[in-house]
Amino acid sequence: MKKATADILPECLIEKIVSYLSFKDAAKMSILSKTWLRLWLIHPNIEFKYPRGNSVADTIMNRYRDEKIPIDKFELSYSYNPEVPHPTDKWLFIALENDVKCIFYRVPNFALSIFIILEAKSLRELVVECSKLMPVILFSSRIPNCTSLRKLSLTSVKLDEYLLQTLLKCCPLIVNFIFEYCIGLEEIELLNLRKIKSVTIKTRTEPKQVVKIRAPTLEHLSYHGYLSENLDIIECENLKSLDISYMEMSGFQQKLISKSQLLKDLKIQYCKGEVEIDSSNLESIEYMGYEIPKLKIARQLKHLKINHYCSGSLKAAWFYNLRKFLSNSTSCPQVSLWFSQCNEINLTDLQLHYGVATTKLDVLNVSCRWTNGECPTFLDALLWSCHPRRLNIQSTSATFKCFIKRLIYLKNLSQYSPWHNQFKEAQVYILDDDKSWRPVELKIGELSTRIVSEKMDYFFLLDW
Repeated sequence: MKKATADILPECLIEKIVSYLSFKDAAKMSILSKTWLRLWLIHPNIEFKYPRGNSVADTIMNRYRDEKIPIDKFELSYSYNPEVPHPTDKWLFIALENDVKCIFYRVPNFALSIFIILEAKSLRELVVECSKLMPVILFSSRIPNCTSLRKLSLTSVKLDEYLLQTLLKCCPLIVNFIFEYCIGLEEIELLNLRKIKSVTIKTRTEPKQVVKIRAPTLEHLSYHGYLSENLDIIECENLKSLDISYMEMSGFQQKLISKSQLLKDLKIQYCKGEVEIDSSNLESIEYMGYEIPKLKIARQLKHLKINHYCSGSLKAAWFYNLRKFLSNSTSCPQVSLWFSQCNEINLTDLQLHYGVATTKLDVLNVSCRWTNGECPTFLDALLWSCHPRRLNIQSTSATFKCFIKRLIYLKNLSQYSPWHNQFKEAQVYILDDDKSWRPVELKIGELSTRIVSEKMDYFFLLDW
């Protein structure tokens, strides 16, 4: 009987498999047979991640040069304080000569000749991280016009305004621009980018960089501003999605949201100041922060996701604001709430706010981090503000006992009150140490230490 070998697969299939493997994994598979070895030797993606020596890498690159093997992606990554080998520039030039399409470069202590790289007509994506760039003055006589580049990503790169503007000017047709935590410049201007569709900008805390964007073709903007007010956007009438975080909300930002007629998706995270959202054109809102935003409704949302962190004392008005906010969406599958303290809620005050319908949610996740377990009116107020099909609560065992007692009380009231009737079919499950859900009978006398231990983190699930 013939012994099965790795070559039992058709060569075309092996070639397909190798193309999906990383350069390192393909190298491991090359020991299977001569076919696997030969196909690895012409792998289109080369990855040198933190090489300890350069002899092997140099041999590989020389073979690609001598045999003119096409290179799609060339990745060169070193640690923060490497001893950079001399052939670094040589390897890059070989990749450029072999029509490389994507370059990922992370070499901290070696100045990158970025304008020489941009001379390549085949290059479509350039990603530079934690690296230095040679100054423009060294290339003043040969600034290229790189019309093939579609994505430019710079992260933790030191450069000034002139170098940035020169880069953008020589790459006028980029579609995707990523600029994260770069230092050395006070102003970031994105002007005259005729094809730009997506921009991601993350600024440092000091100094607060001013960002100016004028891009009529821009469709997707993500801005991480470290509580900065220095975002100036004009002529972005085609904006479809906006993701802003850690910035000072101002009247201008509210105006941007409401006046962008094509804006459909809005994501706001940890922004400072009162957040007011006009949902005239929006279909999706995701909010994460410390205040419940005010929502001006002109249409029903298709998707609403809220992660709210409440650090202060709670009042009936807070639960009313939550109820009002959630009622503005036809679809709100999941809401997550974090509470650091608890106080008694005046349930009589809740009766004054019945003008808004109770929203039905799929899942409500609640994390309670207060030390005292007794806070029965909290659960009443929470379930008054929304009606989740499933309630997941993470808390201490003391709070868990309090919630169970309150649910038993609410179930007993179900025969007397239409509002409490919703608790009639409620079922409670606790998460055991073996990560399985176990049902708990909502009856007096079931709350012994045998059911509820004194561990710090406790999960239970309410299903109805």
